[in-house]
Amino acid sequence: MNFLSSLISHQKIFKFSFLLLQYFSILIIFTSGCSSTKRFSNEENSNSIIEANYIRVLIHESIDDLIINVDSQILLSNSEKRLAKINEGNRINVSESSGMLRLSISNKDFVSDTFYISGSGDDEIIKIDSKKYRGRIKIFLFNSQIKIVNQVGLEDYVKGVITKEMPVGKGNENYEALKAFSICVRTYGLLKISENKNFFDIYNDTRDQVYGGVDGETSLTNQIVDETRGQILSYDNKPATIFYHSTCGGCTEDVKNVFSKINLPYLISIKDGTEPYCSIAPRFNWKEEYSEETFISRLCDAKLISTTVYNLKSIAVISRFESGRVNELKIKLIDNNQTEQTLTLAGNSIRNVIKTFDGKSILRSTLFDINLEEYNKVVITGKGYGHGVGLCQWGAIGQSKQGIDYRNILNHYFPGTKIIKYYD
Repeated sequence: MNFLSSLISHQKIFKFSFLLLQYFSILIIFTSGCSSTKRFSNEENSNSIIEANYIRVLIHESIDDLIINVDSQILLSNSEKRLAKINEGNRINVSESSGMLRLSISNKDFVSDTFYISGSGDDEIIKIDSKKYRGRIKIFLFNSQIKIVNQVGLEDYVKGVITKEMPVGKGNENYEALKAFSICVRTYGLLKISENKNFFDIYNDTRDQVYGGVDGETSLTNQIVDETRGQILSYDNKPATIFYHSTCGGCTEDVKNVFSKINLPYLISIKDGTEPYCSIAPRFNWKEEYSEETFISRLCDAKLISTTVYNLKSIAVISRFESGRVNELKIKLIDNNQTEQTLTLAGNSIRNVIKTFDGKSILRSTLFDINLEEYNKVVITGKGYGHGVGLCQWGAIGQSKQGIDYRNILNHYFPGTKIIKYYD
């Protein structure tokens, strides 16, 4: 049985079992760690999470001591029972004590290996530290550090990501692009679930997808997620590998040139229209200028040279990928003794070394020309923003503005893939 069929089979089994258990009013107990649809243990007798397709989002990590401000009435539980109802305005102090968690509220202490926070209102939204979450919050120790995970339904997770990763636009101008993107977010989340990590599935930041919980939702984007509910992108009857970026600059990149040596036929370099769809992007064209001292200091910061006592002799692009992005960049330096040193930077790593002029972020893309000008000033003129693999977000928006629907948008950036309904 292939991966997708197995997941669908688990989904059907879950639904049938749940209806029987609901009919007989028996407490639902899941077996921990068996599959993406059966990861809850007897800890569930203290909460109401019953959705099969849920995801565990790591929202805090590497915490020694923790203070949680309660912004609405919440319920506190451990793996065995409900412990307390905590009112708005309280502060929860969490610390490690002899390998266990100690949770203090006012003058009352609780000790357990794991705690759960859930909402107590009709909407069951958790409001803590000025943020809102659906599902529930799990607090536990891992490697002697306090971790916090939001366990939330996959659909609600997608709703919390859309606006944090994609421009919503005005009215319905980005509607089809957002529908395409919602399917990408859901597919990516499903793949992370399938990895079966020990205590979380996905980061809440750019290491995976930026997640804002309920605060990331809007009525428009929630409607879009509801319209695409359960839809994922597939290839060869398996969930497709998903990459996306802000602006391709006129041509996307082959995945093997950035992330992997494995060839994926639907993640190849494609031209983004005769007139690039993403030409409307604010970072379609860009320019960076560096003094000789600044440029050399970047090489030193990256530990490519041990001192900044060098001058630039030459900079040249040695090779490019088919998309036009730089594959190899050769830099020649000369020191006070007229000794030359040659450095070669390759592919997407160039962005991490050179960075933007202000040093606050990596270089926008590798689709650029570079010149050594008067007084050894380095000038880079480029196009696009991001690694260039997969869906071009501004390209999708450009297509949406031209009336192209979400299915054709996805087929454009992931040729040969299919949209399938993974669950209802």
